[in-house]
Amino acid sequence: MFPANLFLMVLLLPQVLSGHQGAPPPLQPGLAQSIQNLLLTRLGLRSRPAPRPDAPVPQYLLDLYRFHSQEYHLVQDPLFAFPTHHAQGANTVRGFHHLDTPSPEPLPSSEPGTTSRVRITFNVSSIPRDERVTSAELRLWRGGAGRGGGAHRVDLYHSGDHGDTPPTLLESRLLAEEGGDTNGDEGDSWESFGLTPDLFEQTGHLGFLLEVIPLNSTLPQPGVGNRGERLRVRRAAGQRELSWARERPLLVTYSQDGRGQPLVPPMGRPERGFSVEGQRKRRRGGASRDAGWGGGRWGGAERRVKRQGGRAAKLKRLSRARCRRHPLYVDFNDVGWNKWIVAPSGYHAFFCLGECRFPLADHMNSSSHAMVQTLVNSVNGAVPRACCVPTALSPIAMLYLDQHDRVVLKNYQDMVVEGCGCR
Repeated sequence: MFPANLFLMVLLLPQVLSGHQGAPPPLQPGLAQSIQNLLLTRLGLRSRPAPRPDAPVPQYLLDLYRFHSQEYHLVQDPLFAFPTHHAQGANTVRGFHHLDTPSPEPLPSSEPGTTSRVRITFNVSSIPRDERVTSAELRLWRGGAGRGGGAHRVDLYHSGDHGDTPPTLLESRLLAEEGGDTNGDEGDSWESFGLTPDLFEQTGHLGFLLEVIPLNSTLPQPGVGNRGERLRVRRAAGQRELSWARERPLLVTYSQDGRGQPLVPPMGRPERGFSVEGQRKRRRGGASRDAGWGGGRWGGAERRVKRQGGRAAKLKRLSRARCRRHPLYVDFNDVGWNKWIVAPSGYHAFFCLGECRFPLADHMNSSSHAMVQTLVNSVNGAVPRACCVPTALSPIAMLYLDQHDRVVLKNYQDMVVEGCGCR
C-alpha cells in the first residue's frame, strides 16, 4: 500500500510545480476525487466528513492534541496532565458527549439532603469494529459553586439499556467538602472515572447511573441536577450553549486500530512533572540555553572556505540536482479539508526529488540494489537509474470531526518525509 504522503504529493502536484516552466495542467476533477477517496480510505474514513458548523469540540481533546504536539502555551486548562495511563498503546482518542435530552431521566429522589440519582447515556456505535478499545474514562465537571456543604460519596454504576439487570458498581469515590478534598482544589475541575475495555465489547449505547450520597444528612446537600450541583450532568435552565458545551459529561475512549504508532511510546512517559506548567518551564529554560550559541553560529565565529568560482558553481549545481528532500507545505484549506479537520491547519510534508547519478554518495542512503543498478546504468543506458524516494517517514496527529460529528484524535503513520535516498 502506498504511503499517505505519496497521495498528498500527487493531489497537490500542481501547487508543488507552480512557477516552473512546463508545469502540467490541474488534475482532472475525476482523478482528483479518486485520489482523495484513496487517501480518505488510508486515513480510515469511508467518505469526507461534512460536520455541522456548530459541532462542539471538547476542550479536553483540544488540549490533548496541543500537549501531544508540544504546543504547551496553547493549552487552556492549567491543571491538564497528559493521560499516559489511558493513552498507553493507543493511536486513536474519541470523545462522546452524552445524549442531552430536553427532559433527562433522573431516578426518583426525595427532599434535599437525601441521595440523588441520575442516568446518563452515550451513543458509542461510531467506534469502528476493527478498532480495539484499550482504555476509557468518564469525565464529569465538578463546579466550585457546589462545594462547601459537606462531604459526599459518589457511586458510579454501569446500567443496562433495558433495565432488566441490576446496575454494576464501577467505582465509589469520596468528594470532601471545600478545602478538604484530596486534591486540594478549590476551583472548578474535572472528576475522571476510569472505565474498563470490556464495557465496549458490544457497540451501541452505553449507560451509567450516578448516585450522590450526602454523608451529613442533617444539612441540605447539592447533588446533581442544579446549577450549584457538585457534578454537572444536566444543563441548567437558561444556560447558554457555549457554557454547557464546556461542562457536559464527556466519555473518552482510547483505542488502537493496528495501523499506527501510539500517541505515547510503549515504555510510556514519566507521570511526575509531565504537566503543562512543567513543560512551559522546560521550554523557557531551553530557549535561554539556545541563545548562548550566538544566534546559530558556533562560538560566534563563521567558517569561511575559499573556492575557485567556476568549480564551486558547478559543484553547487550538481548538489542541487542530486536526490534530496524538498519543502512541501500541505494546507488543508487548499484541498477543502479545513471544514472537518480541527487541527492542524496544515503541516510540512516535504517530498523527495533529484537525480541518482553514478557514483552514489554515502549520504544518499542508497540500498545495495540501487548501487548495482546505478553502476549498470553507467554502462547500459537501457537500465534506468535508481529512484529518489523517501527512506524515513514520521507520523503526525490530527484532530478532526468524523461523519457522526464526533471528535477524533488520531496518530497517522508515514505523513512527513524525514529523509530521502536512492532505491
